[in-house]
Amino acid sequence: MSGIGVRLGRLFRKDTGRSFMVAFDRTLLEGPSPHADDASATLDRILSTRPEAVLIGPGLIKHCGEKFGFAGAPSIVARIDYPMVAEFRKAGTELYRMVLDPEHAAKLGADAAVMCLIDGFEDPEYAAENISAVAEAARRCHDVGLPLIVEAVLWGGRNADQKDAERLAVTSRIAAELGADAIKTQYPGSEEGMRRIAGSCPVPVLVLGGATQDGAAVETFTRGAIAGGARGVIFGRNVWQREDVAEVAAMLHRLVHA
Repeated sequence: MSGIGVRLGRLFRKDTGRSFMVAFDRTLLEGPSPHADDASATLDRILSTRPEAVLIGPGLIKHCGEKFGFAGAPSIVARIDYPMVAEFRKAGTELYRMVLDPEHAAKLGADAAVMCLIDGFEDPEYAAENISAVAEAARRCHDVGLPLIVEAVLWGGRNADQKDAERLAVTSRIAAELGADAIKTQYPGSEEGMRRIAGSCPVPVLVLGGATQDGAAVETFTRGAIAGGARGVIFGRNVWQREDVAEVAAMLHRLVHA
């Protein structure tokens, strides 16, 4: 098995073949957020939920890496890009930029890297730039033995429906064909739609959580995602941006690994 395979395998529990990851990269995109003013304290709360891995930006790896530096600690997954969509679109533009070299992510101690492949850019030049960046990052990640997780999403301004199962399936498959070792994508809203995405993608598919929802809603779409073939979740605000962190985390462990 290659170094890529070893590190990718560490993201998934051996007994279930699935993964419960927590994403704490939101503050890289928007700065301080509710429940996350103190990054170190929030990371402590996240680590108390016993995830298989935590997704964070390069600055937090640098400043809080000691929290992961012991046997049995969760893996570190590094955000290496900066998708400038959504609120940036209000200013009349969409952009996409890489912010961290895969080689530097490895030197910081990352076990894997995450970047976006965004479908629906208004400007096709940005779509081409994004595709090229994913292909280049896959090559460079693999040169240093890092698995690459591609966040295949429909965040471009041309997409009115960001949960369209067919478009998510297409974007996820393209990401895998470009070299992704795993996919992080939107739950399309149904078990059938999830099965379409996971069934047509040759690498493991995990679902993202999005904005904070009540516990019942989180349970419903997590059940649907796992039943539809998702190999786990990478949830951010639906874990750390709430008071009942321990309760929700226990539910997610049960749903993912039962």
